[in-house]
Formats: sequence, structure tokens, C-alpha cells
Amino acid sequence: MDLAVSSKVVFLDRDGVINALVERDGKMVSPRVFRDFQVLQGVGESINILRNENFEIVVVTNQPDISRGLMLQTELDQMTNAVSELGVHQVLICPHSDEDACLCRKPRPGLLKQYLDSIESEPTQLWMIGDSEIDMQAGTKVGAKTIFITSTKQIEGAMATATTLFEAVSFLLK
Repeated sequence: MDLAVSSKVVFLDRDGVINALVERDGKMVSPRVFRDFQVLQGVGESINILRNENFEIVVVTNQPDISRGLMLQTELDQMTNAVSELGVHQVLICPHSDEDACLCRKPRPGLLKQYLDSIESEPTQLWMIGDSEIDMQAGTKVGAKTIFITSTKQIEGAMATATTLFEAVSFLLK
């Protein structure tokens, strides 16, 4: 999909931004099965607001449980379909683990660059919203302004913090 000269792009991490994390072995982690995949409150409304403001919305997500053999591709496909149905423009997935040393796994900016290389012009606004330091690092590497979704901690490198995607979108539009 080609964008006009005045294009605006927002990259969203998936787990912890669009959908709830699940508890496994005492840690909050990404769901591995579709029945555990729950879209967070306000996400649909937030995406609609971004679309109404003419943002291209691109989800960029690391899903290493695929290469580790801990998640079936069919489960990931169901989750990806659910995200797509929210009205995002594209979902880009890195299925690799750290050991694969790929260029698409955040904090490397490969997924973000892949999308930016596919559009005709440089965006007039470029944002990354995520819930981890690696999201902030990937966004910074492509020149995006970054918003960190958190309820507890602060990190360096984020332009702003928010507790929900809705709050992040409100900040972005100010």
C-alpha cells in the first residue's frame, strides 16, 4: 500500500500493548494459544482514532516461541487474524529467537525498516509504541518518537510513558 507524501506511521508492539500478557512460570509473557489471547480494553477505539487521523498502523512483534517449537503456527495465525480484524494496516512478525541472530528481531529495526522501505515517501510522523526497552530501541533506530507503555517502571530513551494504548494515542495526538 503506497502512502501519500504526508504519511503518518505508528508502529505498535503486540503483546502488552494490544493484548494482555499471561502468567507462566511466575512471569508475565506472551500467550502461546489463541484461547489465552485477549485484546486489552480500549485498543479497538485507539486504533480507530489513529485511523481517523490518517495514521498507517503497523504491528511489529517478536514471536520466538515459533522457532523454539513452543507455539504452533496455526495459533499464531489466529492471533494475527484477531489483530488484523482490529483495523491495523499490517502485522509484521519475527518468528526467530535470539540465537538465530536475524535482522528482524527487535531491538534490531529490521521489521520497521521492511515496512518503511515498502512505502513511497518518508513519513511526516513516525512513532513506536511498545512495552519493552527493545521496542524503544527499535523505534529509535529508525528515527521514531517512542512511547513506553508501563504501569510501574521508567526507562531511558522513551519520549513519553503511558499506562494504556489509549493514553499513548492521546499523547501522540497532542
